[in-house]
Amino acid sequence: MVDILARDIILIVYIFWLIITGILVFFMQAGFAFLESGQVRSKNATHVYMKVCANIGVGTLVWWLFGYAIFSGNWNYCLIGVVDPGNLDMLNVYGHWFTMWGFCLVSCSIASGAIAERFSFKAYLIYVALYCGLMYPFFGWMAWSAGPLLRWGYVDYAGSVVVHFQGGLTAIIAAMIVGPRLQKYARTNKKTWLFEFGRGECYTIPGHNVSQMILGVFILCVCFYGFNVGSVLLGTLCEPTVNATARGMINVLVNDLPTTTINVTMSMAGGILGAMFGGWLVNKKPDPLTTGNGAIAGMVSICAGAGFVHPGFAIVVGVVSGAIIPLVVKSLDKIGIDDTVGTCGVHCTAGAIGGISTGVMGLIRPAYHGVSCHIGVQALGFIICIAYACLCAIIIFGGLKAVGLGRVSEEDETLGLDISEHMTPTYPEFVSGGISGMKGY
Repeated sequence: MVDILARDIILIVYIFWLIITGILVFFMQAGFAFLESGQVRSKNATHVYMKVCANIGVGTLVWWLFGYAIFSGNWNYCLIGVVDPGNLDMLNVYGHWFTMWGFCLVSCSIASGAIAERFSFKAYLIYVALYCGLMYPFFGWMAWSAGPLLRWGYVDYAGSVVVHFQGGLTAIIAAMIVGPRLQKYARTNKKTWLFEFGRGECYTIPGHNVSQMILGVFILCVCFYGFNVGSVLLGTLCEPTVNATARGMINVLVNDLPTTTINVTMSMAGGILGAMFGGWLVNKKPDPLTTGNGAIAGMVSICAGAGFVHPGFAIVVGVVSGAIIPLVVKSLDKIGIDDTVGTCGVHCTAGAIGGISTGVMGLIRPAYHGVSCHIGVQALGFIICIAYACLCAIIIFGGLKAVGLGRVSEEDETLGLDISEHMTPTYPEFVSGGISGMKGY
């Protein structure tokens, strides 16, 4: 009786934990809004805020309609709470729905930054519906719910690959299909009907507000504790069996919460140091944009092994993921891919490093707290994600381009998407002379 009472108390705590960490994950949308809008020109900031609203509105709707049903592998969860709500386990199903909804929105938001300043809002609405309703839920099912990767022993504790690498790779494919901004390169070369690359001299297009970008970094860093540390209970106490004892559940908390918290902190610090000194070596001076992105990259890279690696390994993972950012930026500029806010280095490469490094840790420590990890399975999951994300991204963005819904016109891009798409400048005091005076404000 005492043990049953203790379990009930822990589950009540679990409810509050899910709500708090889920809210933190959701608040990452505010971080993305500041991070991206600070790195674009002032004439496109409103467009960024509207895309965040689209993530929340459209993404939530399709996640509720059928996205979560695909993710969980249970079609009874379509229109959750409407069909037979009396037979739902509200603690586990509703709590899991809420937290995974936040993860889905985060993954969806990643592509926004790579194609900022030139992508149509109408097309973005379609992308959000397809990504949150179909693309993300299916791979989430494969790796986290009941799919083959989960059965094979694939480990992605909080989503380095499922959330960030998938979203980052989608963003890079999108940037290749949409093409670079007008002022980014001397000219544009269309290799095929699908991809467009910049050619000639590459120009820097600075964002309009560094302090806004850094505020977004700090918001995301705080929210990542909900993202990573919140995965402790989600991954271990969700759907506890009748055989689970209160002592066993407490042991999970005692072991995993401190480990995950310090790992996230050390990887963040490593990401900052790696990006700061890496940018110093590559660009001859340390800069706040690269350094801020390094903090996020560090927290992205530790997602996969947050509860599996040890703190010393975590800081190494963070340093590597941060140090590679300036090299990735330089490489993309040479290739001719215009990644507006540096999405690839922050999410794509850092997510890949996180997924593979967890397998490397599995060679050092094959099992930890009952979790085993094998580098072969990690590599297989990584390869499957590459194939899946590339295929889906080409279908989504290639399809939008084929029907003429992807990129805005040159006139609208020059005018700025705040005016051409939304008729609402973020800084109206900078604009004079009405619409005719808004060009290039």
